[in-house]
Amino acid sequence: PKLSVPGNGMQTIGYSANGEASDWMLSTHGIYAMSPELGTPNPRTSEFFIISPKDIKIMVEKNSDWIFYAFRQLLP
Repeated sequence: PKLSVPGNGMQTIGYSANGEASDWMLSTHGIYAMSPELGTPNPRTSEFFIISPKDIKIMVEKNSDWIFYAFRQLLP
């Protein structure tokens, strides 16, 4: 399965951002971090951040492969 698309907000999801916690962690503390953007096909859910337990379950199931892959890469 396709894991993720690396890049900034404009490169990956089409909007710009002035920065966020992952940028600060790297520049200030040298800590590599990631901030995945997850969503649902339901525009109301994505726009208003109202996520039902059913939608959360679907999001976890659809993203668990790359999440566990990332954890395995980081483990010693």
